[in-house]
Amino acid sequence: MKSSKSFYTIVFLLITIVFAVIAIIFYRQLTNVKAVKKQVGISLDCARSFKDVNTIKKYINEVHEYKGTYLTLHLTDNENFALESNTLHQNTKDSYYKSGVYYNKKTKLPFLSKEQLKDIINYGYNQNIEIIPEVDVPGHAQSIFNLLKINGEDTLYRQIVRNDGYNEMDYSNPKTIKLSKRIISEYLPLIKPHAHISIGGDEITVANNKQENQIVKYINDMDNYVNQHNIKMIMWNDAFHKNVINQYNKNILIDYWSYSGQRANKEQSDRNMALRATMPELNKAGLKTINCNFYYLYLIANEKLFNQHNIQFWKNSLKQWDPQIWNNNDTNHLDKSKKNIGMQLSIWNDDNYNISNLNLYNNLKTYIKSYLSYSKSF
Repeated sequence: MKSSKSFYTIVFLLITIVFAVIAIIFYRQLTNVKAVKKQVGISLDCARSFKDVNTIKKYINEVHEYKGTYLTLHLTDNENFALESNTLHQNTKDSYYKSGVYYNKKTKLPFLSKEQLKDIINYGYNQNIEIIPEVDVPGHAQSIFNLLKINGEDTLYRQIVRNDGYNEMDYSNPKTIKLSKRIISEYLPLIKPHAHISIGGDEITVANNKQENQIVKYINDMDNYVNQHNIKMIMWNDAFHKNVINQYNKNILIDYWSYSGQRANKEQSDRNMALRATMPELNKAGLKTINCNFYYLYLIANEKLFNQHNIQFWKNSLKQWDPQIWNNNDTNHLDKSKKNIGMQLSIWNDDNYNISNLNLYNNLKTYIKSYLSYSKSF
């Protein structure tokens, strides 16, 4: 009888231990999921100021050291399409190679090969840093137009260009959607499953309800295409308007940089704010956002940025910000939604600022360290 009781006691203890272990594992998984939800990243301009592989890896090391989660590479803009692209006839076999960098023989501009981008993505992955390529469509497309024209595709260029826009493709044209998909398709196989690609989408003309419906169709079509490849899509907030807020695919992640568009013209700023959804409105509609507040989290690399007075001024200003402040320095209309999932420091380059990659990196380290260290407060 005693041995029978001992047996049941041992079984009970073993069951208790098993359940305790399961509970601990579940708790750790749960807390890890919660930790992953806070995204802390940096966006690096590699189009206006090209960054080679070794330079980009230095920035990855910084993000890793100070516990960031991702690095976005802004790889295309009006000035340069800084990626290999068979669609745009820019590839390694028709380039020249110097000091680890490929150069287009016709434009003389540098670009990353697909193998180099893959190497960068893998390097980040091994340090738990997601690398997010940003390929800007349908706006900021002058470099796309240039590559089409110099390679004899004038007809396609004339079909897709929007003549009343700012270096924009006509997003209402099926040929634009087809070309956008062809361009993006070249990079999707390089990206890890469930990771992200950004298609930019900022500073495009969306001025009336007809255009709002057209851009919704373009955005959702692009998102569906990206999702078919087990990749998630990111866009800037510009084209997400109040009138059509419930028509967008809800899985698109929004980099929210500005409500007004930072226009010098007050009339245009007011017009933008009348059309654009606020960050809280996007969250309420079910869309997740990254706070990229222009007022605090935009750096334009030039000589003024790196004098000690301006460095200290920026550090002091940053301490006045938190991730709930989304519209410049407005503290009266905060975003307290759980769908506001992170923050991003965006580093852009002044076109006229001539500085080596190494010196730029060394000068930016103090900003990167301050931002990533401060992000731990939240």
